Amino acid sequence: MRYLQYKGLLERENKKSLKKIMYEICVVEGLNATRGAKKLGIAKEIFMYWRQYYRFEKRQLLFDQTIEEISELKYTYADEVENYDFKKPLEYENEESVQGLDEVIKRSIEYYKFLHYKSEGLAIETAKLPLYEFSHHVVEGYRNKTLKEEIAGRNEG
Repeated sequence: MRYLQYKGLLERENKKSLKKIMYEICVVEGLNATRGAKKLGIAKEIFMYWRQYYRFEKRQLLFDQTIEEISELKYTYADEVENYDFKKPLEYENEESVQGLDEVIKRSIEYYKFLHYKSEGLAIETAKLPLYEFSHHVVEGYRNKTLKEEIAGRNEG
């Protein structure tokens, strides 16, 4: 029998499309090629062909999921970047102070969010964004004295 004949036979027996049958076996039940082919009563090669055709191999599913997540991430900062003004001069540009550091960190965060938005989440440089966000958090902790309290708490324990 040919692939189409097997397909027609399985669809009639299960009263479902082949794609739904393969989804249940590969994704829901998580059967490998040997067990899936045995369950359907077909050759392993046919099962493997259909599994690859419908993209139900584990690596294909993972790849498709990753692409979906990246596609969703590209709009993460869409609302924020509209208000950014990169031509605005830095207020503490000539100072080497905590305020100056915080201002540069905030501007860097804005820049990398803007870059992330413009590149639709694909610019490698935007990997620096979490570092700058963490740095901003540290500076805020220093200003609020929560950083000192955290260190004092470690010394007591």
